[in-house]
Amino acid sequence: MIKNQTIDFNGISIATKSSGSGTDAILFIHGNSMDSDTWLPQLESDELNSNYKLIAFDLPGHGQSEWCKTDSTGYRPGKLGSLIKTILDKFNAGRYMLVGLSYGTNIIGEIKWPMTGCVGITLASPCIVNDSFPAANILTPGPNGHVIVAANPTDQELHDYIFLHEKNTEVGDRYFKTYRATDPSFREELGRAMFENDISDELENVKKWNLPVCVMFGEEETLIKTDYLNNYEPLWNNRVYRVANAGHLINEEEPDAFNELLLSFATEVFK
Repeated sequence: MIKNQTIDFNGISIATKSSGSGTDAILFIHGNSMDSDTWLPQLESDELNSNYKLIAFDLPGHGQSEWCKTDSTGYRPGKLGSLIKTILDKFNAGRYMLVGLSYGTNIIGEIKWPMTGCVGITLASPCIVNDSFPAANILTPGPNGHVIVAANPTDQELHDYIFLHEKNTEVGDRYFKTYRATDPSFREELGRAMFENDISDELENVKKWNLPVCVMFGEEETLIKTDYLNNYEPLWNNRVYRVANAGHLINEEEPDAFNELLLSFATEVFK
């Protein structure tokens, strides 16, 4: 059973979901203009539930979490890293694994100093960056890529962007709805952070954790170049995993394959 509760983060109410009963925890971080429901195929997994405490949450300005009403710079990726620690403390997580999807991987990458208790990191459809791999070099969003940082694109622009990269109609339609439910200032602030280069060396930050990093892309990924992390030093088993029949939102499109790989990684790092 999934438990819903809220926690306070700098005066903002953050909505969380949790399931499972293990002493070791897995914390899931969703992407830009998504919400924690994207992780339901994982939170409801019997195998994951029987072994681990599973935690997901809505980023500020997303889902059921409150919006930043006075200072939208609180949405910047560099300021969201501290939210991770707040949630882990709230759930009394001792040992834990971080799992980021898409922009969720950037949030992990902005944590400049490794936190105690982490045993491994999973980067799904990652877009973590540094000077050698800036966003402009690794993203291939197509003619409507501006929707990533736009406040209110037209329905047609948003539809065309989503379904250029998403072949699963149900998953794409759900993303359309969560995008529209997200605070437009979140995307605008992301755009300003990118323009002002208010983003750190995320690849190096992750490397500093000195932990195995499981990187996975969908074989049908079209939004991100899937080869840019092939030689990334912390790679688990020295390889990038590719999930068949999946595009960008691997965990929803192919949940069984995603969960199987996640469970294999967790079993090893939680030894």
